Amino acid sequence: MIPEITQENVRIFIPYKVAKICKEICRQEYLTVEEAILKFYKSKIGSLLGKEDTKLWHLGWVALYDMYKEEVYGY
Repeated sequence: MIPEITQENVRIFIPYKVAKICKEICRQEYLTVEEAILKFYKSKIGSLLGKEDTKLWHLGWVALYDMYKEEVYGY
């Protein structure tokens, strides 16, 4: 049986995805890891990712990165 996803346990999905996204931000924007993490979490996508009701946590890291690029750069 698959457990129900709640606000309390949604956090288990996030670290891997954020790490992959931030690695790509570092590569594309020539930022340090710390700068990339701060920039991502200051974005709308970054702030919404941890909220269970947005359902963003179920997307893959590439889709989330594309949403981040669209938000930050408009493409």
